[in-house]
Amino acid sequence: MVICTGSLALDTTRTPFKTVERVLGGSASYFAYSASFFTRVGVVSAVGNDFPKEHWKLLEKKGVNLSGVQVLDGKTFFFDSSFSYDLHKRTANATELNVFADFIPRVPVGMQNEEIVYLGTLSPVNQDALLDQLPRRRMVFMDTIEYYIQNNERELREVIKKVDGLILNDVEARMLSGEHNLVKAGRKLQATGPKIVVIKKGEHGCLLFEGTSVYPFPAFPLEDVVDPTGAGDSFAGGFVGFLAKKNDFSPKTLRQAIAYGIVMGAFAVSDYALDGLKKIKKADISRRVHEYKKLIEF
Repeated sequence: MVICTGSLALDTTRTPFKTVERVLGGSASYFAYSASFFTRVGVVSAVGNDFPKEHWKLLEKKGVNLSGVQVLDGKTFFFDSSFSYDLHKRTANATELNVFADFIPRVPVGMQNEEIVYLGTLSPVNQDALLDQLPRRRMVFMDTIEYYIQNNERELREVIKKVDGLILNDVEARMLSGEHNLVKAGRKLQATGPKIVVIKKGEHGCLLFEGTSVYPFPAFPLEDVVDPTGAGDSFAGGFVGFLAKKNDFSPKTLRQAIAYGIVMGAFAVSDYALDGLKKIKKADISRRVHEYKKLIEF
């Protein structure tokens, strides 16, 4: 099982073409749904008592273990955002942390012996608190966002020292490393602790840093991108979920896992909210990975 933490949220997403209101979102939702195609997933998070039952049932039906999700008095984390016409620029209209603001992660006894961990979007203090409850952890990946780099940099760097893999986007990598060049940024981030660094570049693919090697990967070409929300977390779910399935973290398997991550991110952006992931089956993933591998052969 992969233990993940992050937000289970209610999202309102506005594009020039359509608006969806109070749909299931949050980093843990996208990660867990994506990763559950490959392995069992347990979520440690919190929601308010307004969290719709249909969202809870959707994750449970996918096999996601929600015993680590606290239902607290109050409202669920809410995020309202708008995308530009080309879907490149995202503007936050409202961010309401609600019960998530004072959430302290608690790992259920049945999950405390798990070895593979994904620290999704969460304050560095709470990411660290989660690690303290997982004494048998063997492989830890983490993500972060600009907010924590700007406001909790000292605590964030302490957590980064403890993880094996860092997954972040190009803006975050530049901010955290102080380097404009992404190859230099990845090397510098490796020097702070994690032996594996993945820098996501959106429609331009990603870079994988492992040991002394750096591997560039293109994105999967899509004619229609509908909603970029959750693409990065779905990528992380495919990447970490595949690694957990293989129980192998060799350079070759890491490169294979990147392909699965890219494919899962591509499925996620093909529809609003989690609908792009909800309508696929394992056979669709295998077929698209095969297509992706053909694209990068030479």
